[in-house]
This record gives sequence, C-alpha cells and structure tokens, in this order.
Amino acid sequence: MSTDHAPRLLTRLARWHGLGRSSLRRTTDRIEAAAAVVLVILAVLIVPAAILIARGAYQRELAEAAAVASHRTPVTAVLLTDAGLQHATPTEPGLTPATTALARWQLPHGQQRSAPLWVSADRHAGDQVPIWIDQHGNRTDPPETPGFRRAAALIIGVELVFGGWVLLGTLWWTFCAVLNRINATWWDVQWARTGPGWSRRTWQ
Repeated sequence: MSTDHAPRLLTRLARWHGLGRSSLRRTTDRIEAAAAVVLVILAVLIVPAAILIARGAYQRELAEAAAVASHRTPVTAVLLTDAGLQHATPTEPGLTPATTALARWQLPHGQQRSAPLWVSADRHAGDQVPIWIDQHGNRTDPPETPGFRRAAALIIGVELVFGGWVLLGTLWWTFCAVLNRINATWWDVQWARTGPGWSRRTWQ
C-alpha cells in the first residue's frame, strides 16, 4: 500500500496543477501549468540561494573589515584651540554647528601630530576627542562594526529574494501573455475552419 501511495499522490498533484491527460485541456494549458510549477519551485529555491550569497558576502565583508581595522588605530586627540564659531558650518535646527579646531594626538611609534579637526562648535582647548588614525597618522573613519556588516548582508539577501521574485513574476506575466496570444490565434484558425459550417446550419 505504501508503494502505491507515492504514485497516486504525484498523479493527484499533476491533475491538480493541470498536468493530467484530460481531453478538455489544451496543450497550452498543460504548458502553462508546468511553467507555473517550475516558477513556484524556483521562487522557493531563491530563498536558500539568497541566504548562501548573503552569508558569503558577510564573510567577505568581515575579512575586509579585519584587514582595514589592522591599519587603523584609535587615539585621543587633545584640542589646542577653541572651536572657531566664526567658521562654523550651519546644520539642522537644534544641532550644534560643526567647525574646526587645532588638535594634537600621539602616533603609535611615539611621535605627535598636530592638525585641524572637525569638531562641534562648543568644544574648547583642552577637550579630548577620540579619533581613528591610519598607518600614516592621519585621521580616518572608524572601521565598520560587525552589526553594520550583518545589516548590509541582510539587505543583500532581502534584495536578492525580492528581486528574484519580481523577475519570476515578470517572466510569468510575459509567458502568460504569449500563451494567450497563441490561444487567441489558434481559436481564430479553428473558427475559420468550423465557422462557415456553423453559419450554414444556423440559416438552414
């Protein structure tokens, strides 16, 4: 009984999707049903494929972030002058404007570097500002956090899934439009063959 259950189940699924050998179904109907099954399978497979791609991108991003972080060092800069309000850059209402102040920080090999830094306009001489520097001692952006990398990988995965589904939906719409045109053409051909006979029978 168990050996016959699987073939019967497959037969029922085939009939449910329109793949049976019913004389009432056209060849284009069977092709449309088969294409629908294939597209559904592809739509399901897109999800694990997107997960694998996003995971690979995340691993590459982590390796790249580790390589970048190895050339960046966090240091504390000390402001040597007050922030110049006359040079402040306007920002959104309610936010402190940004400006520059001369600062000094120590390099990893012991030397010191002095250069202007962008700081908020309420900073004063003697304030300490945490910054990141590169291997040359110049200020640089801090390395991106693992949480940022995970969010970027998640966005990649979501975009791949929805992009794949949109592509499959477009293919399905195009495929159905072509089949509908084929069916309409075939109907015109069949009617051209049988229509005159039906018309004569009607008028007799």
